[in-house]
Amino acid sequence: MLIQEKLTIRQFAVLTFITIIGDMILLYPTMVAYSAKQDAWICSLLSLPIGLFILWLMYKLHRTYPHMSLIEICPKVLGKWLGSVLSAAYLFYFLMGASICIREVGDFMTTQIYPNTPIRAIIILFVVTLTWGMLKGLGTIGRSSELLAPIVVFSLLFLIIFLLPQAEVSRLKPFFNTPVLSMFNGSFRAAAASFGELIILSMIMPYVTHSSHLRRDMMFSALLGSALLTSLVLIALLVLGPTLTQHNVYISYILAQKINVGNFFQRIEALTAIAWLLSTYFKSLLYVFGFVVGTAQLFRLKDYKPLTLPSMMLFFAMSILISPNIVFYTTTIMYAWFDWDVTVSIALPIFLLLVHQARALFKKRRTKNTPLNK
Repeated sequence: MLIQEKLTIRQFAVLTFITIIGDMILLYPTMVAYSAKQDAWICSLLSLPIGLFILWLMYKLHRTYPHMSLIEICPKVLGKWLGSVLSAAYLFYFLMGASICIREVGDFMTTQIYPNTPIRAIIILFVVTLTWGMLKGLGTIGRSSELLAPIVVFSLLFLIIFLLPQAEVSRLKPFFNTPVLSMFNGSFRAAAASFGELIILSMIMPYVTHSSHLRRDMMFSALLGSALLTSLVLIALLVLGPTLTQHNVYISYILAQKINVGNFFQRIEALTAIAWLLSTYFKSLLYVFGFVVGTAQLFRLKDYKPLTLPSMMLFFAMSILISPNIVFYTTTIMYAWFDWDVTVSIALPIFLLLVHQARALFKKRRTKNTPLNK
């Protein structure tokens, strides 16, 4: 195996939780409110069963080939040539996923915190930290997530709790005013945007210490992360209303600016920014890990670390080229990305499982029909 280190079940659960939050801290409320307006919080709740089904598909695929990553499973199921093509498609998805997360960090920092700083300077600093994480290995990634995840959780809880005095239930009315199709569209988009991107976990599941509670802990962690995102949607609607929630890209950062307790405890948006940067860092790091290690597995290399620096140069270039500005990202990439999430996290895993079942059934019938068994 390329990776000798193992993640504990707790480290894997923490990575699941922090990945489902990821960059969604700032973007998720806006994405859901676009389809469902004041009923966005209902859509977020309705997305949970869909999200759990997506996770079940990933776990089922893992249990079918428990010692293989997603990149190794594709050739095993579909054969060398077709499987390698599908593996390359997944690698391209990991490449674009990491590049988009890196670009989001650059856009956010240069538009909200450091407006006079060149975006390339922010991106290259972020890429350097990702490079350090990759060189340290999977064990260090897991331990770091355990250490830093509480900062993310407490920051978001502070945000929600201190905004409660400004919440007004009237901003949620009228209830259930969204058409059924729009409600379903919003729920499906919410599930694909949050749970769908957890497909990257299929790259690290083989390196998790064996435990009978893997499925339970993975789904529980994902539910906790989704519940936290739903709370952000609800508090955004209660404080700002559906119109502002729908049309502001960094809605959680704007919410943090509105906190004011006794004219003393205020302007804690930097705390929200830190939480978002930490969660986005680990999500980006997992995508980078999936791309680098997956490339080594596809070409059957003995070590993935020589690929790290060239891959980081590729991530830096792609994050610059992927979008000219934040407007292009929000109006074009975000909506196309939804279809891609559905394809890689629902359609293709179902296809792989069906092909596996068909091959197993064919092999079983063929064994029964051999002259030895007659």
